[in-house]
Amino acid sequence: MAARLLAALCLALGLAGCASSTPRSPEEALARLIEDAVAGHSASDQYQNVNPVDEETIKQFVYVEEWLDVNGESVMGVRPGATPVEGSFRFTRSADGRSLYLISYGWPGPQVRSRVLRPAPGSKIMLLGWPDLLPWEQLGAVCVITTPREMGDEENHPCKQAFVFKVEAPR
Repeated sequence: MAARLLAALCLALGLAGCASSTPRSPEEALARLIEDAVAGHSASDQYQNVNPVDEETIKQFVYVEEWLDVNGESVMGVRPGATPVEGSFRFTRSADGRSLYLISYGWPGPQVRSRVLRPAPGSKIMLLGWPDLLPWEQLGAVCVITTPREMGDEENHPCKQAFVFKVEAPR
């Protein structure tokens, strides 16, 4: 938890290790956090303890922290995916290699379609912030994940801006 708070603060304030300038918006602060994780920068190793001091910084901090409450495992203590980028998708993997995270900038709609994602048979796929496993299938070179119908309504989204699909390999 402390590493998440430090990451959110660092991004909101634009400290060294995050980016060279202060983010202009909460959305930019979150994008920087995601891109840092995809690039292999560990928040717990490089962020310093700071305090938000103005209204804009506090707004950015709260926005990033709310996203981390749902999706923190996809960016904290992770490594880049073998192929870290595919269009609007970003990929990270857990340190133990058992879980892969597909981070989608924007809601992907009724299906996620990825040529990078290749789950092993028997893998479990879930949307972080959603209680049920998601149906998926490998159609040739494309992995297709069906998103929950209820998510068609933006009010039901578990977070804003970026949505995380966790692929857990079978044991």
